[in-house]
Amino acid sequence: MKKASPRQRITLDGYLKLIQVIGLLVSLALIVVAVMKRVNYGLALLMGTVMLGLFSRLSPQQFADVFMSALTDITTFDLMLIVSSIPILAYCMKETGMLDNLVKSVRGVLSSRAVLMFLPALMGALPMPGGALLSAPLIDDEAKRLNLGAEERSFINVWFRHWIFFIYPLSSPLILVASLTGVSLYSLIMVQFLPVVLYLILGYFVSIRMIEDDREGEKHRDVKTLLSIPVDISPIVLVVLLNILGVDMAVALAIGVAFILVVNRVKPQRAALLLRRGFDWRLPFAIMGVMCFRYMVEASGAVPTVLPYIEATGLPTTFLLIAIAWIVGLATAMPTAGIAIVIPIAIVMAGNLTPILTSAIYLAMIFSYLISPMHLCLILTVEYYKARLHTVYQKLIPTAVAAYLAFLAFALITQKW
Repeated sequence: MKKASPRQRITLDGYLKLIQVIGLLVSLALIVVAVMKRVNYGLALLMGTVMLGLFSRLSPQQFADVFMSALTDITTFDLMLIVSSIPILAYCMKETGMLDNLVKSVRGVLSSRAVLMFLPALMGALPMPGGALLSAPLIDDEAKRLNLGAEERSFINVWFRHWIFFIYPLSSPLILVASLTGVSLYSLIMVQFLPVVLYLILGYFVSIRMIEDDREGEKHRDVKTLLSIPVDISPIVLVVLLNILGVDMAVALAIGVAFILVVNRVKPQRAALLLRRGFDWRLPFAIMGVMCFRYMVEASGAVPTVLPYIEATGLPTTFLLIAIAWIVGLATAMPTAGIAIVIPIAIVMAGNLTPILTSAIYLAMIFSYLISPMHLCLILTVEYYKARLHTVYQKLIPTAVAAYLAFLAFALITQKW
């Protein structure tokens, strides 16, 4: 049999590399389209994983190795426990009345303008399906009394409920990006502390500051009401403190859930019911998809193959990664899916990710998610208030872009990438 000439080998090698590049792009497009069609996020990522493996010509044994490595990784189990436990904690607080008491106390203590900011932020800290529909009615009475239109209410509800992505230790996307990059969770929180302050200040100036309230000082702040707030928020504080002291987040969350059940004297039968109803199988399944896709990206070698094409543009790596993050965030409208797609690419392109570069990529996905027309919180809020989306966008998009550009300016001035 005649051997292939060097030129033929080069041509064949280039052809196979081109197939790999196409495979990576097709798998990413498949994930994005599936997410846009409201396919379960975990399933969408698994579909992309299989597609990438097929284009990379992996053998059945290599396929099995990828899935086995992903599913036996201790990080996978830890993340699955964490993302499963957070909604259970929130559900237990809601069903035992701690959440209702907290909301009542906040309304009794804070001014109307402060309530508009605090209640969406509080609901954001308790992630539950359709969470935007929990906070929207809570601020409706105050908003109506202050004569706020539907668009103003929509902006306030969406903007202030998403602070958690910056510094909240129980934010699933923040935990996920820290786990995948190896960057300390609290290093990211420190980097993003000033950005979240700026985020809240910008939100205040474009919405709350312009509201006039002639009953600002009328609320009666009695000692009993003030003391009830730390009591009702104590499960969250307990979990965060335990984690800061070195307790694994999954263990800390389990302790927090047990604390709620014990303090409220929940009987075993009802406790089992709360745990079952608070569990959402879609969240740990999404983590399975994330980890399988991450391992497949590494096993396929597709990203190193794409790098020469990316570098040929002559654009800085940081700029390219941020651009990719914005595009993926807008397209998926799901931080978890966006992180699963972008972070493996970023690790290969940039090598060792510093906290500041990780934050720049991560926040690009968060801000693009915030303004995406497929963002579920935005859709539900606009529908609830019967607002016009394009009018909400007139305030939401410029504020989001300004907040991100301010963060980049801060990062460039004060720290190295």
